[in-house]
Amino acid sequence: MRDLWIAAARGEPAGLAGQLLVAGLMPLELLYRFGLAVYLAAERFGLRRREHLNARVVSIGNLTLGGTGKTGVTEALARRLSRERRCAVLLRGYGGQDGHQGLIVSNGSGPLVDWHQCGDEAALLAANLQGVAILTGKDRRVTGRMAVQQMGAELVLLDDGLQYWQLQRDLDIVLVDARSPFGNGRVVPAGMLREPAGGLRRAGAVVISHANEVGAEERERLRRTVRRLAPGAEMFEAWYSPVRVAFPDGREEPADALRRMRVMAFCGIGSPASFSATLKDAGADVVAEWFLPDHHPFSQQELDCAAKIAEDAAAEWIVTTAKDAVRLSGLRMPERLRVLKAEMVIDGFERLTALAAGGSG
Repeated sequence: MRDLWIAAARGEPAGLAGQLLVAGLMPLELLYRFGLAVYLAAERFGLRRREHLNARVVSIGNLTLGGTGKTGVTEALARRLSRERRCAVLLRGYGGQDGHQGLIVSNGSGPLVDWHQCGDEAALLAANLQGVAILTGKDRRVTGRMAVQQMGAELVLLDDGLQYWQLQRDLDIVLVDARSPFGNGRVVPAGMLREPAGGLRRAGAVVISHANEVGAEERERLRRTVRRLAPGAEMFEAWYSPVRVAFPDGREEPADALRRMRVMAFCGIGSPASFSATLKDAGADVVAEWFLPDHHPFSQQELDCAAKIAEDAAAEWIVTTAKDAVRLSGLRMPERLRVLKAEMVIDGFERLTALAAGGSG
């Protein structure tokens, strides 16, 4: 049922069963739309106010469910912007311990807590970003105040912050997935949209992610749609580029090591098909795949099962992502396990950085 819903919500062929499923969920979609409209109307009429932080606030978000590359863009911006300003990244902390009190994951010197407490994305950012404070918590007004008052943050990045209405932003950067920009055009639960596509008009910048996975004509059609929905936004394109392959013993080799290798793609992320595409672009022969839900807490049994699948498929390597590697820590690793480390490439990155910093570029 889950796979059927995903296909139907993304606008992919799902047959009569998929059409019936979407039709059955449409009454709930209407309720969701109504509730969102009432919430936002209260804000427009001054019944609910957004909190202002004593810092520049930039959100990186999207309109749809699933992985579009938000954390990759957040990491790239934080690394660059932290050269000139004290930066902090605020995350919800998916997969970690829930709470409104806020958690300091890193003060800029590496992880202070285990990933089980903060979630995989926050732990990964804390390990990768020196000099950047990382905080998690449901209430980002609380973590925002902590970042400014305790960590001295001058610029705050909200990872997955487009729908966090309670905090005032200076800039909304919105990612649109080139492969399925708006799904079937419907709002959850009948579709992939978190809010109607018209919400794109709030964007000051739009990043078309996974741009390398579609053709030039399809990208241009999407750019025209974005211009119509967000006429005042500047537009960029982005994609993940493989950089290094990490081995269980800590050794690393350039991503070229993947060429002509028979590999199994093993991950639990929001966009697993993109991971397989990245492996193929790097020259690997993907002979097996096992995809689990995003933020999935791996067990030793699952890892052992992955090793058996790889062996049966004659895969030389089991390749996973850096985000998945966080959740695999503490388990007994198969000898053939490898971690692909990739970086987000953004066409026009310096201009996007200038927008995030508040300059004219």
